[in-house]
Amino acid sequence: MVDQVHKEFRKRDLLYSVALWLLSLIIPDPQLHYRREYRFRKRDLFYLLSILLIPLVWSDLHFHHLMVLAGIHGILALGLTLFMGYAGQISLGHAAFFGIGAYTTAILTTRYGVPSFLAFWTSALTASFFAFLIGRPILKLKGYFLALATLGFGEIFLVLVRESSGLTGGVIGIFNIPFFSIAGFMFDTYLKQYYLIWGVLIGLVFFLKNLVRSKMGRAFLAVASSEDGASSVGIDVARIKLGAFVIGAAFAGLAGSLFASVMSTANPEIFSLNLSVLIVMMVILGGMGNLYGPIAAAIFLTFMIDGLSRYQEYSLPVYGVILILLLIFFPDGIGTRLRVRLIYLISYWGRKRRREKVEF
Repeated sequence: MVDQVHKEFRKRDLLYSVALWLLSLIIPDPQLHYRREYRFRKRDLFYLLSILLIPLVWSDLHFHHLMVLAGIHGILALGLTLFMGYAGQISLGHAAFFGIGAYTTAILTTRYGVPSFLAFWTSALTASFFAFLIGRPILKLKGYFLALATLGFGEIFLVLVRESSGLTGGVIGIFNIPFFSIAGFMFDTYLKQYYLIWGVLIGLVFFLKNLVRSKMGRAFLAVASSEDGASSVGIDVARIKLGAFVIGAAFAGLAGSLFASVMSTANPEIFSLNLSVLIVMMVILGGMGNLYGPIAAAIFLTFMIDGLSRYQEYSLPVYGVILILLLIFFPDGIGTRLRVRLIYLISYWGRKRRREKVEF
């Protein structure tokens, strides 16, 4: 009897320890709370209200669908910006984790009847598990060698999906995936899916805000600045890089699960190298080391691709010219440069008002 009680207490203590360890990763350093740049600002409230009101102002179903896709791309870009912008690494295989999340949800919901809510979290765990397996060996590489290794993983994933017809449906894929549902409430319209996707995206933004300003987040920045310098002050560089890689893959798994539930299909052609390159472009255009910029770039590129799809003959050169112009005029990202411009305009307006008062 005593041994059984001790075992129950050990199980409970283990669960508590795991929960506290997860909280320790995202709880910010209390010494940073007094700093102004880490407080919840008015612009955050403006962004939140805009997201809530946009679908009510524009009731076009096609617009809602594009915003749903933009939200999924935004989740992918957030996961990659953590790895590229904050950990300073390069990945061209992010679409593979996106596909792992989509196929996990597709297989669990269509063949085993698992509720979509449970499949949603299982997809994140599955993607992060594969990221952990491949991350330990390939993250020893640096720079372009790491990019090529992640690119190879993405191509291997596509080959396995196409050849495993019994599990993944081969080149045809899996269809009739049920819509996402929670406690019987089904997200079966574009408007409901909009609030689902952007609700998840907002939650992940707050998660990353806390993560970036925690001890682990400062370790990310130290590794991005200099791996040798970070190692010299006692930071486990390999563990930090692996942590960023696994968290980014979990974000991609969540996005893949949502994509499969929204589109009701999982096809290998969706998770090709083109998607990985598109996500990298979102991070670069949005600004690496910026949380809001990649989301803005995801919205912009999603709508731009949809607009150019009507002009198939000229879409590729126009797309290339627009990206080149953006990289020329916004070399440090849309989010960073627009924020600098906005701060300059606000300060200029304030100085002008003070001069007018003095002259009066």
